[in-house]
Amino acid sequence: MTFSFSLSINIMCLGLVIVCFFLAHLFKFTRVWLVLMEEKKLSLFDVFFLYARTTLVNLIIPFKLGEIYRIAAVKHMTGALKTGVLLVLVDRFFDTLALLLLTLPFEIFLGNGADPVLLLLFAGLITIFICYLFYAPSYRYLNKYLIMTKKSGRALMALDTLDRANEWYVFLQKLIKGRSPLILLSSLMGWVMEFAALKMLAGAFGSDFGISAFITYINSILSGGKSRIGFVYNAMGIAVFAVLTVVLLILWETDRERKAVSHEKSNSHI
Repeated sequence: MTFSFSLSINIMCLGLVIVCFFLAHLFKFTRVWLVLMEEKKLSLFDVFFLYARTTLVNLIIPFKLGEIYRIAAVKHMTGALKTGVLLVLVDRFFDTLALLLLTLPFEIFLGNGADPVLLLLFAGLITIFICYLFYAPSYRYLNKYLIMTKKSGRALMALDTLDRANEWYVFLQKLIKGRSPLILLSSLMGWVMEFAALKMLAGAFGSDFGISAFITYINSILSGGKSRIGFVYNAMGIAVFAVLTVVLLILWETDRERKAVSHEKSNSHI
């Protein structure tokens, strides 16, 4: 009777793990879609396929080096390097901001002080935010200064570099304008669901999982290692996204062939 009761609890925990896992990735996908939703070259299916395969690569390759693949994939799909680079920058910024909002208060007020890795992430966010905040006035001043006072070839090169940087800045504003609260909310919910999935998974194995264990899990991701629960969770993610990527690839190839056949038929009638 006790064994049966314990088994039913473990099965229920595993069921909740699966639900929370899919909800976590649904919110994370939503974050990516919110950033790319105005990209005319990408459909909802394209963004979903992009998320599935880049997530798979990130789960397999440590240190988040899979983000390099994401940049390359977005550039291939849109033809613009800045779309891929800025997508990754925005995605990592809001993902990290949400993580810190959820963990730093517990670490500071309930723990033994903030974890060094979290402080490093916080310093990185502050640096990026300051650069974003100070860019516009700095650009206006330098642009005016170079136009009014400098006539050399180096000044022209500096002006060209400033113009290119400003194109990226304007495009970055376009990606997040009016959507920042929703992007942050999606990030927060994604981390809440991931924490819930890990807690349920630990419960299924009869282990405790709190904020400290969650921060250890985050550290293991950044260092390329895996905690015991993290290893199981990561293996589950690889299995799910490997299958999902294969299915989406088949659908994508089928749709591309259908469009090619349709295009050939339309040309034959001309």
